[in-house]
Amino acid sequence: MKLSGRLQKVADWVPDGSVMADIGSDHAYLPVFLVEANRVIRAVAGELNQGPFESAKRTVQEYGFAERIEVRKGNGLQVLHKNEVNLITVCGMGGGTIVEILSAGEEKLAGVQRLVLQPMADSDRLRHWLHQHGWKIAAEELVADDGILYEIVVAEPGAEQYDDPLWYEIGSLQLLQNDPLFGQKLQNELDKIDRALENLQYGKGETAIQKKEAFLERRKRIEEVMRQCK
Repeated sequence: MKLSGRLQKVADWVPDGSVMADIGSDHAYLPVFLVEANRVIRAVAGELNQGPFESAKRTVQEYGFAERIEVRKGNGLQVLHKNEVNLITVCGMGGGTIVEILSAGEEKLAGVQRLVLQPMADSDRLRHWLHQHGWKIAAEELVADDGILYEIVVAEPGAEQYDDPLWYEIGSLQLLQNDPLFGQKLQNELDKIDRALENLQYGKGETAIQKKEAFLERRKRIEEVMRQCK
């Protein structure tokens, strides 16, 4: 099986010999790829909605992996038993949704040695949650796929906090400064700020002024990071 560029990068962060769960597995492409490559011993593919659940079952059956990949229907980590897996992937959801999944099933994280997460938005919320709940961010990677820039956050058990609040928003400079796509990510952030400032240009109230000042300060910080990375 050939994966999209986004899912291939996620797969690259799965250690050989893992017992994994892919939550929100959709067609179960990721666990099927990893089992086919003998990268994981066995896998659980979890899906909440009936359509994707049926699609995942069909994919697993077509590839003949029903004995090594169990497709389960349920909400988030509820499809798992305690200490059943040592690696969990959650991809293609908003950072807030991933936080809700991890929070609701936090007891199922016992024994998990790695989380490989691919938030579509609100990655700052995800980084905050990880640090507040006993996870350190071991790695981050950016991947461009079909014209879209995606973030991958790899977390492992451990204590960690960022001194600089900006790292929660854009990712740790220590982890990302050598990523060839980090400059593009920072430029994307500047473009968002410029659009927000354009929308605020005619605002005259105290709230509008405070928002402008906050955006300008954030722009200044990101420009400083860009200079550090050159």
